[in-house]
Amino acid sequence: MQTAPTDCKAAALAKAQAASSLQNISLTLFANVAIATSLALLLYFREGNTLIFWWLGAAITFAVLRAGWVSHLKSSGRIDRDPHRVLRSLMLMALASGLLWSVVPLALPLFSHEQNVNDIVFIMAGTTTGAIIQSLAYSPMAIAFGAPLMGSTVLRMLLSGSGVGYIVAADVAFLTIMLFRAALLGERNFIANQNTAIEATVLAESVAEANQALERLVRTDSLTGLANRSHFRNVAAAACRSGRAVAFLLLDIDNFKTINDARGHEAGDRVIEAVAALLRSGCRADDLPVRLGGDEFVVVLQGDEVAVRSVALAEWLMASLSQPLLIAGQALPVSCSIGIAVDAEGNIDLEELSARADAALYRAKDDGRACMRVFDAAMQSELTLQRRLDAELPAALARRELHVEFQPQVAMATREVIGFEALLRWKHPNVGLIPPPDIVSAAIRLRLSGQLTEFVGERVCAFLRALDRKKAPNVRVAINVSPREFPIHSPAQTLKTVSERYGVDPRRIEIEVTEEAMFDPKRCADELKLIHDYGFGLAIDDFGVGHSSIANLMAVEIDTIKIDRSFIHGITRNRRDQQLVAAITAVALPLGHRIIAEGVENEADAELLRMLGCSYGQGWLYGRPMTESDAIAWLAQRRDGGAAAIGHLPARSA
Repeated sequence: MQTAPTDCKAAALAKAQAASSLQNISLTLFANVAIATSLALLLYFREGNTLIFWWLGAAITFAVLRAGWVSHLKSSGRIDRDPHRVLRSLMLMALASGLLWSVVPLALPLFSHEQNVNDIVFIMAGTTTGAIIQSLAYSPMAIAFGAPLMGSTVLRMLLSGSGVGYIVAADVAFLTIMLFRAALLGERNFIANQNTAIEATVLAESVAEANQALERLVRTDSLTGLANRSHFRNVAAAACRSGRAVAFLLLDIDNFKTINDARGHEAGDRVIEAVAALLRSGCRADDLPVRLGGDEFVVVLQGDEVAVRSVALAEWLMASLSQPLLIAGQALPVSCSIGIAVDAEGNIDLEELSARADAALYRAKDDGRACMRVFDAAMQSELTLQRRLDAELPAALARRELHVEFQPQVAMATREVIGFEALLRWKHPNVGLIPPPDIVSAAIRLRLSGQLTEFVGERVCAFLRALDRKKAPNVRVAINVSPREFPIHSPAQTLKTVSERYGVDPRRIEIEVTEEAMFDPKRCADELKLIHDYGFGLAIDDFGVGHSSIANLMAVEIDTIKIDRSFIHGITRNRRDQQLVAAITAVALPLGHRIIAEGVENEADAELLRMLGCSYGQGWLYGRPMTESDAIAWLAQRRDGGAAAIGHLPARSA
């Protein structure tokens, strides 16, 4: 397992030795030529023998050849490809040079002057010492050069037959051992230093690789391999200030929680991976597809024609998802909702462009999902209003600028009043009347929904107490809450506290939740149980407009079902709406649910609704929303005018 790293380390070390040896060899060759020339001149002037110049010519020629070969090695890149072979070649060349130099001591008998012996010994020892000093990176090269040279010198001294020669031979041998030992120690120190440097380099490279891996991890989504939210913010912020046109394509998968609940999280992950793969294949190289989290994705597009390109990409994605995905061998229908926001100037705040894309996405969801919407002027007006509400709602709530109106609910056959719905109102001094859903959404964003529910609960309890003071029979008053509030606070707990403070029977308060509570009963189960346990009534509002099936009616303990006004208006002319109401009543009535039709505005619609089994209605035909005092006066007028008596509190369904 360690072979590869060891081989790499050995190659790096050999490369360093070869590079150092080649770097120093030029000076060594120059010194060899200079010393050889001085030695030849010395022997010639003493002896007058020209034979030494033949040796000098050979030495110079060989030095020139070595220099040329060294130059070739440096330029050919052989050091990087095969450093071990270069070192072997250097050693062989050094050995050849050493053999050439060993000729001089062995040829001493040709020269008669006694001083020659001492000079030759001195020069040979000095030359060997210089070679070792210049070859500390690779001792075999220095030893290959010095061994034949010093060996021939020792041999020459031993062959002299004199006691002085023996002593000099011993000294030269000892010096040779010391020089070779120095060469080995020098190489060992060089190797140790190089190993330290190599290990430091390897460590630095490992740290760099680890940093790169960590950076990839920090900016990449682990499931899909796309960029993550953190990387999106960095890149998108720069894109928004780049001076180039930029677009955000915001996408999420429709009903993804249902996929997770019905097929399991493993199937959900496969769907996310499949959508990510589509995004990756549909984007250009300079686009940035991102998984923001969960089932939400965004694509950042820059450059020319981003508006056209973003719409084309959205249409391609929806067309690609028109065919079911094959997940775990099963075909799974998947659709997506897409919101697009474009800035042609490339000079916009990241949060602003994100908010625009988000607004477009929610418009796509409100328009039935499985569609695309591009942020436009109308959405800009809504976004501006939303921001104004966010800024002013806390103060308005604190100053009690909001108020509650009450719209009656009646038994359509007798016009008997069975209850009221409390409707939140905010008449803004500049904007005018703010729709209740906008108020609730702002409160949820600002985490003020608990205070808002408490305010409405107080007004409802005050209204019921006022009815009691007027000796009016018991009626229920319905209060609207959104399931989106449940993660923030408990409406049931808040209303329980308020009703106890006012001394109002919880059975006189009915909590209306939208149909999404039935669509996701597991997430809402705890709050729905509290509503039942505390004695409040439970109504499902706007039934029929969402994604719940009639079978969901049996999943939750419900008192009242309110059929959305979109199915009531003009029902006498719409066969499909008639069939829907008939189906709801056919299932709900045997379960003991009370059914209220919202938006009843004429007698013809009311009569048909009664024939279809719907007994209760709410709408302008029976009474418009009224202030607390007006509602009390309206009830008194009906009573004094001989209208049908106000009904008693209906029995709670089992």
